[in-house]
Amino acid sequence: EIVEPMHHYLRNQQTPYRGVLYVGLMIDENGAPSVVEYNVRFGDPETQVTIPLIESDLGVLLLATAEGNLSSISVEFSSKSAATVVLASEGYPASSKVGREIKGADSSIEEGDILGLVHHAGTRISDDGRLISSGGRVLATTAIAPDLRTAVEASYAVMEEIELPGSHYRSDIGHRAL
Repeated sequence: EIVEPMHHYLRNQQTPYRGVLYVGLMIDENGAPSVVEYNVRFGDPETQVTIPLIESDLGVLLLATAEGNLSSISVEFSSKSAATVVLASEGYPASSKVGREIKGADSSIEEGDILGLVHHAGTRISDDGRLISSGGRVLATTAIAPDLRTAVEASYAVMEEIELPGSHYRSDIGHRAL
């Protein structure tokens, strides 16, 4: 409904596209999608939740994409689930507060077949060696687990260990699917 018409348009214009196409969508209360943006790059949280589930060699997949041979390759995915939660600084998206100290960003979970990680985005090390915020989307937590409920819970568990004054994150990630 969204990507195919663009794909057909590019073909008709004789400008085929090979690469990553990221489509940012908003889903309204009726479940109807609206396009917010198109990008020819990976989106951070989308990639952080997807890449850990790809069991195939990512380099091979990207090369096959660039060479136009992706359809000849089998892509293997894990049967596990993943969930990512993004931590935003105070004021995001309008005017993000930066330079605030972040604590707990070294948190993680590694228990049996559950893995929870922190991905840095809008962070940097200050002159005095502290981890501080430097952008709107500060960091994200991703958890990989046997099922979606456990992945969501683990991602939030890692997030709850992180302290950044004035920050916020969504509390409904994965809830529609659960």
